[in-house]
Amino acid sequence: MSSTARPGHRTAVGVGGIVVAIIALYVTVVVLYASGSGVVSRGDDEVSPGAVSLVLTPEKMDAATSRLTVSLLPKQADGGEYTNGVTIDKPFAVLVSAVAGSTAVHYQPSELVAPTEVSFVMDGAIEQWPFDRYHVTSFVVAAVDDADGESVPLPTAVTVSGRGVTGWDITMAERDAGDGLLAVDISASRSGATVAFGIVLLTLMVIIPTLVLIVAIAVLRGRRKVEVTTLGWMGAMVFATIPLRNFLPGSPPIGSWIDYLIVLWVIAALVAGLVIFVIAWWRRGPA
Repeated sequence: MSSTARPGHRTAVGVGGIVVAIIALYVTVVVLYASGSGVVSRGDDEVSPGAVSLVLTPEKMDAATSRLTVSLLPKQADGGEYTNGVTIDKPFAVLVSAVAGSTAVHYQPSELVAPTEVSFVMDGAIEQWPFDRYHVTSFVVAAVDDADGESVPLPTAVTVSGRGVTGWDITMAERDAGDGLLAVDISASRSGATVAFGIVLLTLMVIIPTLVLIVAIAVLRGRRKVEVTTLGWMGAMVFATIPLRNFLPGSPPIGSWIDYLIVLWVIAALVAGLVIFVIAWWRRGPA
């Protein structure tokens, strides 16, 4: 009886291990998603009196064009010379580098203080999804024109607000670049939940051809009988691969590294399973 019980016990242990692994994976993905996407700011949190504080709020990250769109809002403490928080008191401008479009945002007296969208042009490659990272260093400063029409830097500080962009972890680090300029190092990477989602989906794609090959080889070796309906199931798996691949978060373009390392070979294994099953059907199927 012990010899007959051992295979059943091993099967139960194996099934139990699979169930535990699935539950652990599920909990991990949920926890990562619940933690959300955030923005980390590194720099001097204290703004000196009279300085123009530039509040950056990330709005959208477009990995296909390597653009990070943020809203820029100038603020000053109570008694500020250039803005009272509602309207502009004296004219000034904010100069921002490494952006798409105009590098200067001008503010005129009596205008309402409103956020302005700017798009940073970042370095990165979406083909490395989901481990693609993007970085840019932007020089920012508030400035006024002197009597000669030359721009004179104002004391400037950069702060970050907002919860972040869904699916992204964004870091902004402020440092003094000299000559009155501030350098803001901006980095963006996929959030842990996005990476986990992609890895789980790719793993499922690998499991599908593994099952197809197991069935096809078992039929070829005569351990299972030939059933033509199984051929339809295998063909459906081939056509299900592309929708699964297009369901990956972040829409990695065709030709990314996952296509060369995983997707291409998933399709090849599925077709190999079809070929093996057809050979078995041809050899042992009814005339």
